[in-house]
Amino acid sequence: MVRITSRDKVMFPGITKGELIDYYESVADGMLEHLAGRPLTLERFPSGIGKRGFMQKNSPDYFPDFIERFSMDKKDGETLHPVIDSADGLIYLANQNTITFHAPVFSAANPESPDRLIFDLDPSPGRTDTARKAARTIKEFLDLLELPGFLMSTGSKGYHVVTPLDATDSWTALSETAQGIARLAVAHDPDALTLEFQKKNRGDRVFVDWLRNGFGATAVAPWSVRPRPTAPVAMPLDWDELDSTEPDAWTIADAPDRVGGRPWAAYDESTANLSVAHPSVMKLLDTAGLELHSFDRFRS
Repeated sequence: MVRITSRDKVMFPGITKGELIDYYESVADGMLEHLAGRPLTLERFPSGIGKRGFMQKNSPDYFPDFIERFSMDKKDGETLHPVIDSADGLIYLANQNTITFHAPVFSAANPESPDRLIFDLDPSPGRTDTARKAARTIKEFLDLLELPGFLMSTGSKGYHVVTPLDATDSWTALSETAQGIARLAVAHDPDALTLEFQKKNRGDRVFVDWLRNGFGATAVAPWSVRPRPTAPVAMPLDWDELDSTEPDAWTIADAPDRVGGRPWAAYDESTANLSVAHPSVMKLLDTAGLELHSFDRFRS
């Protein structure tokens, strides 16, 4: 049993910490399917979203033993990411004022082999229409490559398209496949899509962010709450909901109603690998006269 503190603290306008914790408890079963066993990055707001929060990667000494640790090297030592496998772990971290959970594309048990491919489709403000168009374009290329694609509204401005993998591919295969699909998609619709990392260079185009697929990268986890006034949620969707669902449509008030419906019910049974898709992407790039580029987000 996790001891809850300061339930009445206001985390969002009209929403308390207790209500945030109750939300995470109600969706724990569905959320842990995509979060458990992964080294987490926490987005914490000790005073609620009215004041600046912070990203936390390292587990402090006071975290209990049921929060496991995963060591990742850094320049001056190591970072011990928290890893949870139970509702108690989720509730404990929510009680630590964690609003949003970010997870990588690998598990702590198998860090050498990524197990998901993610495209983060980030539109300019007010351009949900182009984000939807981008999602369809990515889905078309995944279909061409016979890869599954699962849709999620991010609770912010855009959508994610996620492919579950069977953890047999290398990091190189994942990175090259992700960047290759992104480049093919942009070449297919350059007026709507871009690979420009800098927002000032994007115009009204959607940034097809394939960089979530690196070892040190993370993406918002399904069912995570976002630090915005209505407490919106990153929500797994069916593809036929794309046109009718705004990226921030679902909130902690109504998202628990979705758990039983499980819009990603086929996720675990749909795992793929890149043994065919990776060389196919490289061939498509060559045919189109496109090349993969090295990328440093800190210099671009």
